[in-house]
Amino acid sequence: MLSFLRRGDVERTNSANNNPVMYEGGASSVLFHPPNSKSVMTHTIPPTSAENGTSIVQPPFHYHVYQTETFHVQSGIGHFFRGIDAGVWKVLSAEPGAESTATVGPCTYHRFENASKTEDLVVDIQLDPENYEGEQRFFRNFFGYLNDCKRANKTPSFFQLMVMLHSADTPLALPLPSHGLGVLVSRLFLIMVAFWGRWIMGYKSTYPEYYQPRKSI
Repeated sequence: MLSFLRRGDVERTNSANNNPVMYEGGASSVLFHPPNSKSVMTHTIPPTSAENGTSIVQPPFHYHVYQTETFHVQSGIGHFFRGIDAGVWKVLSAEPGAESTATVGPCTYHRFENASKTEDLVVDIQLDPENYEGEQRFFRNFFGYLNDCKRANKTPSFFQLMVMLHSADTPLALPLPSHGLGVLVSRLFLIMVAFWGRWIMGYKSTYPEYYQPRKSI
């Protein structure tokens, strides 16, 4: 292994037994619900600010190879994006009469963001078919690593992130003019980069400080 090429290694915070898991000094969090709940987890995402920047819990464009993702906004207001269209697909909020729920199918580019400058966005997330331990493993590792990098003021390793994303069958959505082509190329890119990151550079998809297998929370 060419582990000497690695960048972005940080001291890992032991958060495997925490629920909710607090990130960014308590500004953001992920709460995991029991198996077979209406949602597998709830994300709290603070507004983007000069002090905190963009929250680590606010996702980039991505897609799920096999899963459908459903969002339900508990509080705040969120902008949701789908496909290759740069415009907002849906505005979800908990205001009376407003649309609060949206669903995105497999192999569909999507992301969401806190649309408020003052309020947190609190959103329930469900993935179907549910892989309870898989969801815990991925999100605890992914956000745990990003949080430790942010705390240490270090740039995360792209290879490490791709190894984690590959374990969850969740490619980053590459900006290509065709959605269908983008889905294919994004997955091939993920496979190649994750292979290099894992087998050449020695990155792992999970770390005991972030995740411990369990039957319940």
